[in-house]
Amino acid sequence: MPFLMLTAALALGIWAIIALVRGSVFISTALFLCSTSCLPAEFASVDLGGLTWTLDRLWFATLCAQAAIRWYRGEYVFRGLEPTDLAIGLFFIWLFARTITQPLGSVLPGQPNTLMHLVNGYGIPFGLYAILRTSKLDAKQLVIPLWIMSAMGVYLAVTAGLEIAKVWSLVFPRFIGDPALGIHFGRARGPMLQSVRLGICLIACWTPMVLYSVWLHPQNRIRWVAALGSIPLMWGAVFLTYTRSVWMGLGLTICILVTYCLRGLPQRAAVLCILFGVLGVIVIKGKDLVAFKREYSAAETKESTYMRAAFAYVSFAMIKDRPIAGFGFNQFQVYNRPYLADRSTNIRVESIRGYVHHNSYLSLLVDLGIVGFALYMFVLTASAMQVWRLWSNQRAPRWARGLAVIAMCIGGVHLIQMAFHEVSFSSIENGFLFSAIGLVMAANQQFRHDLTPPQNRDAVAS
Repeated sequence: MPFLMLTAALALGIWAIIALVRGSVFISTALFLCSTSCLPAEFASVDLGGLTWTLDRLWFATLCAQAAIRWYRGEYVFRGLEPTDLAIGLFFIWLFARTITQPLGSVLPGQPNTLMHLVNGYGIPFGLYAILRTSKLDAKQLVIPLWIMSAMGVYLAVTAGLEIAKVWSLVFPRFIGDPALGIHFGRARGPMLQSVRLGICLIACWTPMVLYSVWLHPQNRIRWVAALGSIPLMWGAVFLTYTRSVWMGLGLTICILVTYCLRGLPQRAAVLCILFGVLGVIVIKGKDLVAFKREYSAAETKESTYMRAAFAYVSFAMIKDRPIAGFGFNQFQVYNRPYLADRSTNIRVESIRGYVHHNSYLSLLVDLGIVGFALYMFVLTASAMQVWRLWSNQRAPRWARGLAVIAMCIGGVHLIQMAFHEVSFSSIENGFLFSAIGLVMAANQQFRHDLTPPQNRDAVAS
C-alpha cells in the first residue's frame, strides 16, 4: 500500500503541475468528479495537519490553484451577479452560521463530523460551481471531459455487473468486495460503497453520452448504434443498484431526453415503449416494488419503506419546536432522542435510532429551519430558471443548449433522491448538480452577449 500511495501521489503531482500550467478547468473538474467517485479514502488517504487527505481533495486543491492562476492571467470571466449567485451566497452564509454555532466534531457514535459534512456536502460543490460559472465555454474543450465521464460510466457499469456476479478477482478497487466497508453490500454499490451514489453517477455519465451522440448528430448511424448499445449496459447497472429512487431517477431522465431531444416518429415510438414498459412493470411487479429481496430479506426491505414515516413524524415534531432557525447543521441525531421516546403514535419512531436522516428536505428544515429551507429552495428555483433560459435561447449553439438538458436530468434525479435520502454527506451528489448548474450559468452569460450567428458557432461542435 505505501508503494501504491507513493506511485499515485507522484502521478498526481505530475498531472497537477501540467494542470496548473496548461490544463483546462473542464478536464480538471471531470477528473475531480472521477476521483471523488472512484478513489475514496478506502483507496488511498493520508492523515496530515489534523485532516484526512484523499486523492480527490488533493486534486480539488490543484483545481483551486488552477482557477487562481487563471484569474491572475486575466482569463476569469464575470459579467455580473445573477439571482443564482445571490441565492447560493445567502444560503451558504446561513449554513455556515448554523455550523459554527454547533459542535464541529462527532459527538455521537456514527454521527458524521460536522465540519467535514459542511466541506464535502456544500463547500466543494459550491467551489466547483464558482470555477465553472466563471469559465469561458468552448465546444472543443468540452470533448475530452465528456469522454472522461463516459469512460467512468462504462467502468462503473461493468463493475456493477461484476459485483452482482461476485467475480471479485476482476473488481477494482478490491475494497469494493469488503462487506465491512460502506453499506448496501449485496447490491451494486461501486467504489463509493453506496448504491444511491452509484446510481447517480451512472445516470450523470450516461446522459451526456447519449445526448451528444444522438442529439447533436441525428444522421450519424454509428453514433446511434453506440448510444443504443449503451442502454442495456447502463440501465442494467442502474437496475442492479436495487434502489427504487434511482430507478425513478432513470425513468425521469429517459422522459426528459425523449421530450427534448427526439421529434417525429422516434419520439412517438419512444413514448409508446415507455408507456407499455411502465404498465408492464406495474402489472407484473407492482406488489414487489414495496418489498423485494436486496442485501437483506424482503421483509426488511419493506421495513425500510415504513421507516420513512418515522423519519417524517420525528422531523415534523422537531420542526414545530424550532421552526425558524432549526437545531443546527448536522444535529438531527443529537437532538432527536427525546422525540424517539414518543409513545402517542403507532409509528415505530424508535426504529430510526442511530440512523442519519433519509429525507434531505426534512433534514434542511430540522437543521436550518424555515430560513435555511427557503434559501435552498431559492437556490433550486433560480437555477431552474437559468436552465430554462438557456434551453429557450435559440441563438445559443446546439451543444450549449444541450448543457441545459443535462442539467435538467441531473437536477431531476437529484430532487428525487432528496425525497428519500440525505444527499449532502459526500461531494458526489451535490458535486454533479452544481457542476451542471455552473456550466449552465457560464453558457447563459456567454451566449446572452455573444452576437456570433448561431450557424457559425454550431460549426465548432460538428
